[in-house]
Amino acid sequence: MDCSFELKFKGKWADQHAIEFYDVSQAMAGFERVVALTTHLLINGKVITQSPSAKGFKLVALPPEEGSWKLTVGLVGAMGPAIMAFGTAAPDTAFGWLTKSAVEYVIQETLGFTPNFDETLGAQIRKYRNSGPRRSISDDLSVERFDSLIEKTESGVKSLHRPIVYSGSAEVASFGYRVGPDEGQMDVYADASTFEYIDKTITSDNFSEYCGVVSSYNANTFRGRLYIPEEKRTVPFELGDTVRNASVVNAITSSLSTNATQVLAGGGEPTKEVCFTAYRNETKTGRLKSLLVVEV
Repeated sequence: MDCSFELKFKGKWADQHAIEFYDVSQAMAGFERVVALTTHLLINGKVITQSPSAKGFKLVALPPEEGSWKLTVGLVGAMGPAIMAFGTAAPDTAFGWLTKSAVEYVIQETLGFTPNFDETLGAQIRKYRNSGPRRSISDDLSVERFDSLIEKTESGVKSLHRPIVYSGSAEVASFGYRVGPDEGQMDVYADASTFEYIDKTITSDNFSEYCGVVSSYNANTFRGRLYIPEEKRTVPFELGDTVRNASVVNAITSSLSTNATQVLAGGGEPTKEVCFTAYRNETKTGRLKSLLVVEV
């Protein structure tokens, strides 16, 4: 087993080793979806929509343990076209750490924790590729690919909140991992506030202006990410229909390529900014989730 993931609910009924059955069944299905679709992308380079279509590995449910309500899922690797018999081969801990980082990134990004792709998952992917013979992974594991994945796994992450916000049989969900002899907690959680972030988006009535550096852009979806200094984080954006033209795309890709080259050359912080006029997509509490761009 390359690694295992733990979904643990705490508070209320969960502290008495119980939880509402239907809600936790939906949470388990959502957790499986996130792990399965993420692992499939790592191995096969494709974003799928249904976890039964995943290939190259198996997820197995391990026996429950006493404590707060907890589910542990093991990732069993593949060798060639045939799935290895459970427990018959040494675990690939390097791939286990990579999968742990990918699952953590997907959940963090979906719930608004805004991890830095290049410094977290991107660094782990580069380390994996440069560390000698390893299990084959996809050549295209860019931030744009993971943005596409997150669109497909968002419903699964939302389902993780059901015991918290529907039956109220738990208060918080945490995510643990084990890779080889090492175990710990992912730097992300789910509770009522993260459900509010993922559940509802409010679009502002008026435009605002934002200037920053483009850190990623997908020409197929007209979506990308803009680092905004005032926010101290990257914010997703989508080009509106009226600005999906060559001059706008050139401005965005110029910022992206110039700043990427500058960073690689050791030229310090990126400097080539673009400015957007955009609608704000916010949570109910006013936290900025994304921008709908109407002028560049």
